[in-house]
Amino acid sequence: MTKYFLLITCVLALLTPLLVAEEVEDINLAQSRFFIDHAVFADSINNRLEVYYKIFNDGLNYVKKGDKFVADYEVNVIIIGDKEKQVTGKSVEKTYMLDSYESTRLETGYLINQINIPLTPGNYGLVCKLIDHNSNEVSTIEAKVNSYSFNRSGDLADIEFIQEKAEPDEYSPFTKAGFAVLPTVERSLDGELQKLGFYTEVYAAGYLGQTLNLRYRIENKRRGEPIDSVIMLKVESPVVSVREFVPIVDLYQEEYDLRLTLLSGDNILAERKTRFHLKWTVSSLVKNDFEYAVSQLRYIIKKEEKKELLDAPDSLRLEAFEKFWKDHDPTPTTARNELRDEYYRRIRYANQYYSTTNREGWGTDRGMVYIKYGEPDQIERHPFEMDTKPSQIWYYYTQRRTFAFLDSRGDGDYQLQYPYDGDWRSGVGP
Repeated sequence: MTKYFLLITCVLALLTPLLVAEEVEDINLAQSRFFIDHAVFADSINNRLEVYYKIFNDGLNYVKKGDKFVADYEVNVIIIGDKEKQVTGKSVEKTYMLDSYESTRLETGYLINQINIPLTPGNYGLVCKLIDHNSNEVSTIEAKVNSYSFNRSGDLADIEFIQEKAEPDEYSPFTKAGFAVLPTVERSLDGELQKLGFYTEVYAAGYLGQTLNLRYRIENKRRGEPIDSVIMLKVESPVVSVREFVPIVDLYQEEYDLRLTLLSGDNILAERKTRFHLKWTVSSLVKNDFEYAVSQLRYIIKKEEKKELLDAPDSLRLEAFEKFWKDHDPTPTTARNELRDEYYRRIRYANQYYSTTNREGWGTDRGMVYIKYGEPDQIERHPFEMDTKPSQIWYYYTQRRTFAFLDSRGDGDYQLQYPYDGDWRSGVGP
């Protein structure tokens, strides 16, 4: 653990003279290693809210006990109703054990689990907190939850994005109706996997013995023809589970909408829509959309570097792109480029939590601040106060910066307020 923090300190020391000299601010390398997602399904009495969480190995602190490395953590889920009052919630404490120190620092290693909460129909806020009991560090993520009033005669559950897993495990929380249903949790999906997996449930008590059609459509407004197909469902029980994997090899790295439509003949019974972001490896991104790949570097690239990349001939684009990141590698003698890995990890995080109807998360004001400065030490939220627009204040105590955001249009796209560099010492404080 000590070596890891020494590495980060050295990285920041190396980055500061390089970036500040060109008026490009330092990228703080504190890592985002905690993600959540959720879906709502009909249950016997109330609905069932499933909250999925993913914690990367190096997002926890460990204590060596015998020959094991042990992390003790707690996950709190709070459901907020009208007037910002808590209506329900659940807390779980877990122990996570690994066999070696190297495993604790493995950036590709992670755990996934879920928390189920009964929930009546309505619109709610969700606050999920990860508490690391070995360090007392707290990470907080917020989301909105729509708990539907399901029509059991003909309706659709939420859409859950899932990984391709061959065999179900009867003792696993990720087994549904005999299917292995392992959530991806991150809405930034790996394009190299070639397939998009989703799970949903069809509630069709009014159509027993009949055939319904479930149409799925994957579309992006800027990118030509959508993926459009139909699944025929023989309704043999009131609840029909659907697990599908769709080839996405020809899609670009962008945001897409997945739309499900339940049909009885030409009659639309229900529709659900959700959004995901497709990510590629650097080589695939450069090959599929080079200008987009360069545009994502806006928070770290200098003008002359951008020109050099865009002027590179097609055959040398990948080489030029790799050279850019090699020039920005804070530890060039090691295999890993910490700055590159964290930069793209933050882009994925911003896309999952700060995207709006018209903009990908990495291009929003909150996404920009998050990518440049990392996770805030504290977020002050004012979502539902009377006679005022929703706002947030992000505090970075160690960096001595405070950023204020205002949702002036009410569309979830929070606009950064003056001073734009977060240095309140140069102006009037919030």
